[in-house]
Amino acid sequence: MNFKTIIRYSARIGTGLCMMILVWSCATVPGLKEESGGSFIRVPFVRVLLQENLDEATVGADGNFAVECLREGKQTVYYSPRDVTVQNDKGKIKVVGRGKAVIESGLDEVNIIPRGVDNRVKLNNSRYRGLLKVLPDGQNLELINIVYMEDYLKGVVPPEIGKRSEAEIEAVKAQAVAARTYAMAHLNQYQGEPFDMKSSILDQVYEGASVENRLISRAIDATAGYVITYHDEFINAYYHSTCGGMTDDIGDVWERKDIPYLKAVSDEGACSWSKYYVWKEHFTEEQLRGRIEQYLSSDRGRDLKIGRITDVKINQRTSGGRVLKMLIRAENDVYKFQKDRIRWVIGRTSDPDLILPSGRFDIEIDRDSRGNLQSITFVGRGYGHGVGMCQCGAIGLAREGWVFDKILAHYYTDVETKKLY
Repeated sequence: MNFKTIIRYSARIGTGLCMMILVWSCATVPGLKEESGGSFIRVPFVRVLLQENLDEATVGADGNFAVECLREGKQTVYYSPRDVTVQNDKGKIKVVGRGKAVIESGLDEVNIIPRGVDNRVKLNNSRYRGLLKVLPDGQNLELINIVYMEDYLKGVVPPEIGKRSEAEIEAVKAQAVAARTYAMAHLNQYQGEPFDMKSSILDQVYEGASVENRLISRAIDATAGYVITYHDEFINAYYHSTCGGMTDDIGDVWERKDIPYLKAVSDEGACSWSKYYVWKEHFTEEQLRGRIEQYLSSDRGRDLKIGRITDVKINQRTSGGRVLKMLIRAENDVYKFQKDRIRWVIGRTSDPDLILPSGRFDIEIDRDSRGNLQSITFVGRGYGHGVGMCQCGAIGLAREGWVFDKILAHYYTDVETKKLY
């Protein structure tokens, strides 16, 4: 999505929201402007899907709030100092107050609007900046947080980068710019849906106001409006925890076309401080066989037994050192896996619910006196897919005195960092 497209889109959702905030809040909110030289936007809005598949939820705010009820284009507004319950009622919304008193029913939409400064909206005791929109979705509800981009980032960057020190603030800035770029590039990605982003790893983990951190908020404010571009387009700003020494080409990790700015680059040892820089996962032959049978049975939709494993080989590596092709020979067949899928096939013995930390590994095979495979150890480096910015590497470079735009230019090839608003 390019700059002009995102400006037009943000202006459409922003104008009505600004009016709503100005009417129901005592706070002053920056507006949108049109100038003869072309449109520009001060701060775009993000519509974040917080919850779905709920038939009811408790909503409110830290202090007084407005409950805007919409039915067939008509508006009714109530004010409350206490939480209310929103329920799906036969495909419409019912608002229930204290003592289960019905405030309104048969509604098409409900908006929870905090009044005053530093008043945060609440959803089941989690706090968020901005507004909360409630919509019916079949027999359930969709709960959507409408929030300024910069405030959205204050709920995204802390869980992504963790608690950091003043000496690492440039890495926090780099993470903020990468997260902002990802969000800007994905606004309106869910065509026809009333939200832009999901609050999970499907987009970016967003935890709202409860995780805000003073240093991280300062880094976000210091880089407000900065994005990463390649040929005047927002980049796909992928990032991961620890690259283990090298990042990788996107086409070698996932089944996607190569992208010029997502190429393998040396980490120069910057992430060697990470606890995930080196790791091991040990499997007995029986454990590994069970993992592979579980994966293949799920993938093919039928119970599958592969027989005893006789050999495991790495056939090809990526330019970043990850396993591109791996062969597993068993009694009943030969199985070939490639790219990031290998991590899902192998998994872990230390936590069966997790995938292999990284695709950058070697294997150590132990055989008995007859040559039968007894166990296999995966000795690896890094954590995550290995595409784009290495977060621990960014922290390491910041400790060495690198500034945020230099860090970004290191991990994303031939890009520019620009101030959009």
